[in-house]
Amino acid sequence: MKRIIIILLILFPLITFAEEKIGYVDTDRVINSYKGLSALKSQINMQINQWKRELGAKKLEIKRLKEDLNNKELVISNEMKLEKEKEIKRKEREYAQFIDSIWGEGGLLEKKKKEYSMVITVKIDTIIKRIAQEEGYTIIFDKSKSGIIYSKDVIDITNDVIDALNGEFGSQGTAKTLEIAIPGIFETNNKAQEIQLGSRVRAILKNALNRIGDYEFTKIQDISNSLNGMGITVKRKLTDTELATLGRNLGVDYVIYGTCEADVGVIKTNFKLINAKTGLVVATSERSVDSDKKLDQLVNDILTDIKPKMR
Repeated sequence: MKRIIIILLILFPLITFAEEKIGYVDTDRVINSYKGLSALKSQINMQINQWKRELGAKKLEIKRLKEDLNNKELVISNEMKLEKEKEIKRKEREYAQFIDSIWGEGGLLEKKKKEYSMVITVKIDTIIKRIAQEEGYTIIFDKSKSGIIYSKDVIDITNDVIDALNGEFGSQGTAKTLEIAIPGIFETNNKAQEIQLGSRVRAILKNALNRIGDYEFTKIQDISNSLNGMGITVKRKLTDTELATLGRNLGVDYVIYGTCEADVGVIKTNFKLINAKTGLVVATSERSVDSDKKLDQLVNDILTDIKPKMR
C-alpha cells in the first residue's frame, strides 16, 4: 500500500478536534499476516509456468529450423537458404519479444503481480473503512508510511484489520473449504467422444484444483442423481439456469461446467463458473491447444480465467 490511509468520516460533522478518535494501522504487517498470500502466489506461479511452456515451445521451434537448415544446406539453393535464415531470424526476434513482453519492464508478469496486489489492497481498504465507521474513528493513518513511532492518544487497529482480513480462513490458517460440483464435460463432436476428451479434462481439472487449494468435490454419481431429479436424463448441454438449480440442489458453493470439441490440430473448450449461491455466471473461459497431449496446459489456461473468482 503506497499511500497514507486517511479516512475522514462525514458521519461526524459536529465533532470537535479534541473529541476526534484517531487510529493507525501497520499495513505492511497486515499484508504479511494475510493467510491468502500463498494461494495468490500459487496462481502467479501457475501463470508463470504456462509462459515458460510457451517459451520452451518457441525455443524448440528455432532449434528445429536450425537443424533442418543444417541438414539441407548442401542440397538447397542459395535463395532457399536465405529464406530459411530469414525465418530463423524472425523466430528469434519473436522469441526475444515474447521474453520482453512477459518479464520485461511493464510486462505481463509485472501487471499480473499488480493485479493480485490490488486484490489485497482493496480488501484492506474496505475493512479499514468499515472499522472506522463502526468504531467512530475520524482519522486513520498508515503507520508503515507515516513514520508514526508512538502516540499515547492514537489507537493501533492493526490486529483488528488482520482478524477481519483473515475472517474468510479457518483456524488452521487455510481457506474455508469450498464445495464444488463439476458435471461431466459435454463433448460436442464425435472426435471428442472417441478420445474421451471430456472425462480427461475433468480429471485434470480436479487434480489441478487440489494442488492449488482446499476444495471438496461433489461425487459424479450425486451430480447424476440430482440431474435425474431435475428431469434431465439424457446427456446434453446444460443451460445456465439448470446449472444454477443443480448447484442449489447440491448445496455447493460453485459449479464448474464446460464443453469441449476435438478436430484435426485443435482442441477447444468453453467453460463457465457459476456461483451457486447467487445463480450467476461469474467467470468464463474459451481456450484451445493444438493437441490432446497438451491438456495440462489447457487446464492451466482455464484456471487462469476462472480461479480468481472462486472466493
